[in-house]
Amino acid sequence: MDSTRARKSLSELVALKAAGKPISALTCYDYPSACIQDAAGLDIIFVGDSAATNVLGHSHQNNLTVDELRVLVQAVNRGIQQAYLLVDLPYCACQSTAAMRSAASQFAADGANGIKFEGFHPNAVHELSADGFEVWTHLGYLPQYHRKPSLTANDSEAAATLLQEARELEAAGAAGLILELVPDELAKKVAAQTRFPVIGIGAGPDTDGQVQVWHDLVGLSEKQFRHAARLGEARASQASSVQAYLEKVARREIPSQAN
Repeated sequence: MDSTRARKSLSELVALKAAGKPISALTCYDYPSACIQDAAGLDIIFVGDSAATNVLGHSHQNNLTVDELRVLVQAVNRGIQQAYLLVDLPYCACQSTAAMRSAASQFAADGANGIKFEGFHPNAVHELSADGFEVWTHLGYLPQYHRKPSLTANDSEAAATLLQEARELEAAGAAGLILELVPDELAKKVAAQTRFPVIGIGAGPDTDGQVQVWHDLVGLSEKQFRHAARLGEARASQASSVQAYLEKVARREIPSQAN
């Protein structure tokens, strides 16, 4: 890779939206995956708090600590040359604006271009944006606060509230928005009536871009969620490789002249 190449900026993401070009995003938690995603030309590489369950074995993403996530952010950062690096604020870091500011500062030092937190918190957005952080927000289904994935804002009153919240977050200085599990038409309206990038997951095809969880996409996850695109079978492939290795060890075929 060309180590002198500049990373994608927020202004470039906004320009993609203005030009009607879909923005691509995936979660990422390690250096090899970051290298793969970045070389493919992904726009946004997102170190999400889903690392808690997908990588670290926690029972819930809210058990994740800032220190745990920092190690993953640093690893992913080393693998990125051109993509925009977005990082979740763990639940533990979202209990006050001061805690958010502290975590955001640490992630920025680790290489993050932008940080994201869940819910409608325009005052926090305003304060952190004024501090120079590129702050992304997250509306609809909120994994840190909602127990089970389900469609949200699916009546006219809730839809109107979400649309107004998106506008207010943008006015407060938000850099972008993740919109999860909301009706397709509402997501389309939010994207059309805002200037910042609106990235959807389970929110239809008409947002400004899409984000998926890496482990779901490549087939590392045991579960398959209805709103997740599964385009690989990495878990089955790796299990097959381990089984083949065990058989070769049992037959004393490791090492061989071929390897």
